Amino acid sequence: MDGLREVKLTDSVKTITSVPGWVDLLTSDGVPDSVATLYKRVPILFRAIQLRCDALSSVPVNIYKGEENEVEWPYPTKLGELLWRWEASCLLSGAAFGELVTNKSGYRKDIRYRNPFDMSVKYANGILDFRQNSSGATWKNDLRAGTYEMFYLAEYDPSQDVLPGVGAAVASTIDAKLLYAISKFPEMYFEGGAMPVTLLGIDSNDRNEIERIQNWFKRSATAVKNAFRVLGVRAGSINPVTLTPPLKDLSFPELNEIAKDNITMAFGIKQTLLDSEAANYATAQEDRLSFYEDTIKPRARLFADALNTQLLARDGLRLEFKFNEMDIFQEDENDRADLLNKLTTAGLPIEVALELAGYELSDEQSSMLNSHQDQLDERRDSGVEPQDEELRKWQRMAEKRVKEGKPIREFESTRIEPSLHGAISGALEEAQSVDDVKRVFEGVFDWRGYP
Repeated sequence: MDGLREVKLTDSVKTITSVPGWVDLLTSDGVPDSVATLYKRVPILFRAIQLRCDALSSVPVNIYKGEENEVEWPYPTKLGELLWRWEASCLLSGAAFGELVTNKSGYRKDIRYRNPFDMSVKYANGILDFRQNSSGATWKNDLRAGTYEMFYLAEYDPSQDVLPGVGAAVASTIDAKLLYAISKFPEMYFEGGAMPVTLLGIDSNDRNEIERIQNWFKRSATAVKNAFRVLGVRAGSINPVTLTPPLKDLSFPELNEIAKDNITMAFGIKQTLLDSEAANYATAQEDRLSFYEDTIKPRARLFADALNTQLLARDGLRLEFKFNEMDIFQEDENDRADLLNKLTTAGLPIEVALELAGYELSDEQSSMLNSHQDQLDERRDSGVEPQDEELRKWQRMAEKRVKEGKPIREFESTRIEPSLHGAISGALEEAQSVDDVKRVFEGVFDWRGYP
């Protein structure tokens, strides 16, 4: 409920000022300090964590053995489930934990999520010691030797380097507590009979009479069944004065919005993703794409690096998040591919075209591109036209598909003239055998050699 607070103005002057009841709640022990409890009580904090975890765990993931050999996730516990819980752990506690379950021979059978609020971490001489508080079980990670018994990912903390750091929920604790106090106050207000703090001016020196009137006001304010009871008093003997502003003036919508903005900022989420009425569809889509680019992609790289180093590298495996396979990125990818095609057709070097189209190649991909370009240069020097090479590649693909009894799929190429590409595609629709395919391409080469 509302309270009265004494504010000292000078050494000789004091005043009484009314403050909202939720302020007393906020500054007392009435608001939980635990982010785990606030997660259960503050809707926007709950939704922000759910959104971050849902987004990260829904990104397609490929596991590779070697360079291109794609394999399945090697453990019974689903990777999506682990990523969801690990991200929630980092956001709430500043660290994520996963026990590497092994048999007596050291063979890894599974990886199991461990609750961060039940874990203690110590560090000394390059060794991380983990202890589960509820069971007393312990694990060690020797960072110098690169041996791991626990998957461990800690958020950044400016005061230290190794122990659990600062999660987004921890950074926004004050704002979450403020929202809890503001939302809790109306409940307390109505539990008190929706009766504001009232000063009764009673024209009487009779203590019994004063107590009788006070008790009557209290009973009337706290029980609906007493709402129509009548108290008879001397006319003009009571002068009630309401000290508390109306409930509608105590909600402080500006503070409410500031707290929400601070929470969404800490989690890297735009308001449009949490409020369906905050923007139109186009703006919401743009904000959603920005959310994945600026927030989820960096998180995915962080998890991929940790998983590859601590879990998968020992077995020669590698994990990659495939954002480009998501529907939200498909339109952007199509636009970039179209731009790349136009730039290369215009004669720009492939390296320049890739950069202008927004593609970023790894060192390995750049090396492969340079090697491929050298091969093209050798063919060009030997008199083999790039378009002819593409046509031969198309022919081999078409013959293979026909031999396997499969339909001939579309062949994409930026080196074959569009009109020629269309004519070949139309002719191949009638091809039923390898000989039919050969006749189509023999005709193309004969026509190209015609003076």
